[in-house]
Amino acid sequence: MTNASSSKKSILIISLVLLFISGSTYFISIYAKGYQINFKQGASLQATGIFSATSKPKAASVYVNDRLITATDDTINLSPDTYSIKIAKDGFLPWQKTVQVKKELVYQSDAQLYRSAPDLKPITLTGAINPVISPDSTKIVYSVASASAAKDNGLYLIELTDNSILVNKNTPKQISPDLPNIDWSKFNFVFSPNSRQILATNKNTNISYLLSLDTPVTQKTLLDVTLRLALIQEDWNNQNQQLIASKIELLPKELKDLVSTDSAKNVSFSSADDKILYLAKKDSTVPSNIITPPPAQSTQSQSRDIKKGNYYVYDIKDDTNFLIGSADKIYNSFWLPYSSSVIFMNDQKIKVIEYDGTNEQTLFAGNFNKDSVYPWSDGNKIITLTSPYAGSPENLYAIVIR
Repeated sequence: MTNASSSKKSILIISLVLLFISGSTYFISIYAKGYQINFKQGASLQATGIFSATSKPKAASVYVNDRLITATDDTINLSPDTYSIKIAKDGFLPWQKTVQVKKELVYQSDAQLYRSAPDLKPITLTGAINPVISPDSTKIVYSVASASAAKDNGLYLIELTDNSILVNKNTPKQISPDLPNIDWSKFNFVFSPNSRQILATNKNTNISYLLSLDTPVTQKTLLDVTLRLALIQEDWNNQNQQLIASKIELLPKELKDLVSTDSAKNVSFSSADDKILYLAKKDSTVPSNIITPPPAQSTQSQSRDIKKGNYYVYDIKDDTNFLIGSADKIYNSFWLPYSSSVIFMNDQKIKVIEYDGTNEQTLFAGNFNKDSVYPWSDGNKIITLTSPYAGSPENLYAIVIR
């Protein structure tokens, strides 16, 4: 009898343990889905959604319908509804969005906060003439003509890196002084598609040289390509078109015919290659449900009726299409590296907007060259060509924005 009682007791204990484990697993799973116990309604389970409040930088205040709720990084259970969300931090521009919370789904903010007072740091000190950034956004070439010592005038290269070990690479490096009968300040520069060569063309004489960044630039290594200029330009243009075409192949067929590929500036992909910024070349409609959208698809208002001359962003994974602005508003646009935001120029302002058309903000306003605004490779800074006061030479400045 003692053994039988002991066996029954063991079975009972095991059953209770299994019941506790299964019950705990069940409650954990429904809690993870957003369900909560509502004691006001007889301890019934209430379906909620989860808002995951994340931001860069962290420790920002999170407001829901103008009420301070928590700080990032945190999760908030919310009843299915539409909410006004604001994420704010001293010294940064606030992030605001209207969010539709759905039951059992997680909405993640991923709020990128930008400095309300950007920090300007000079990159060059002796002027920068005709700067150009490479296609891979890792190099800038420009010329200098006003250095105090004549030997310091010439052609310069800046390599953009944030590796602390290679910090000296950010320092401008002269790759060629002015040579006999060659004043580099009279030249325009174009990078090759692979960013390893530079085509330098004299604005007055139309003489062109092909420079390799893999070998020192000297009078002997200069390659006069004036007679082959058209062929080189055609070859580089074909390479660029092939690169664009390979990217366009990632798009659904319903979208390919809408994208203007006349210029690389008219179409560009985000760092993760999951979103495309494009200029529409004709009026059309992007069909709904090109792919099966994910459950947590963005609930922001879309623009699937396409108008020629407008810039849009299509999210390949989400099958969402958002209006960024018209071509007369958007100038010199590009993706901010490692983000879902687009930088563009508008009326002497450097602006940023999220890929879904929300949170349009001004990062910098004033006197700057709208054709010479570039992203730093880490996305934390923007480079522009400006002068501190009228009459002073233009220099390249880094604008720290995040």
